[in-house]
Amino acid sequence: MPDAGSFPFGVWGRLVARRASHGGETLFGTYDVTGHPALKEAIAGYLYSARGVRCRPEQIVVTTGAQAAFDLLARLLLDPDDTVWMEEPGYYGAKAAFTVAGARVLPIPVDQERGWYLEPPDPLPRLIYVTPACQHPLGITMRMEERLRLLDIAETANSWVIEDDFDGEYRFQGRPVPAIQSMDRSGRVIYVGTFAKLLFPALRLGFMVLPQELAGRIVNALSTTGQFAPLLLQAALADFITEGHMSRHLKRMRRIYAQRRQLFRDIVTERLRDEITLSPAEAGIQVVGYLRDGIDDIKVSQAAAKRAINVSPLSKYFQNTAPTQGLVLGYAACDATQMREGVERLAQAIGEVLG
Repeated sequence: MPDAGSFPFGVWGRLVARRASHGGETLFGTYDVTGHPALKEAIAGYLYSARGVRCRPEQIVVTTGAQAAFDLLARLLLDPDDTVWMEEPGYYGAKAAFTVAGARVLPIPVDQERGWYLEPPDPLPRLIYVTPACQHPLGITMRMEERLRLLDIAETANSWVIEDDFDGEYRFQGRPVPAIQSMDRSGRVIYVGTFAKLLFPALRLGFMVLPQELAGRIVNALSTTGQFAPLLLQAALADFITEGHMSRHLKRMRRIYAQRRQLFRDIVTERLRDEITLSPAEAGIQVVGYLRDGIDDIKVSQAAAKRAINVSPLSKYFQNTAPTQGLVLGYAACDATQMREGVERLAQAIGEVLG
């Protein structure tokens, strides 16, 4: 979870109120089903400057979050028994969307040392799903040679690539890495993003950047699903971006999260050095803690939940290969006192599992 308490709700409230007072009837109907024109223009400009994404506003579709985008794309692009390649460990929300569409999901193994193991399993895919900027949940970044290899596979297989830019804005080591979409010359990459981590989750606004071939086909699909993002919030968000509020907010939050990240690592290392080894994640507002041999991550997560600590077992991100035992730990929404108290409760939970 991001730190919603640090969001400038005063500014946001004024922008929403201004749009509500002066928006006119176009903000209160079901117009612009692919997104408010001002927001699409603002997103296109932001993506080019921040992530190197090359697109026209008409290629952008505003959604009610990233999960809505995965659901819509699965319906639009997949037939029953089509093959999807996706990372393992990987985001189970995306896998659920592909599974419900009737697809067969095959794993692309990913690990901390080797990265993405891009040796094509049979059969070739209709769709490939990746989180290259900040692999979910491991937090590593896809190397340039892996990106080129992925595009080559997609070209050979005549497949689509969904680039889920999970936490791409929060990178704490090295220079920002451009999106794979910026390298795509064949129009195969669909770029998906969300404002949930940038601003606050309850906003429920995301977007996707479609290749030209798909952009013209999406309106009927959107009309069928009825998943229209509220135009009033879209218009206010356009103002939030174009007036510079988002860039200032992100700059501030990167600094805050970098400080909290280091503090969290110090606290965990000091208190749980014998039980947990933290991954050297390069990006994101969470980190994986690998458990020492003999500690069951599901049992730890259950014991932690009894102490009001929510941690995700790493093993649940595996579906087809042998799981790794670990915990996905969030730190971004915690101050120093909350971190120390939370890590202490986590230590008690691990102690309970170890007996």
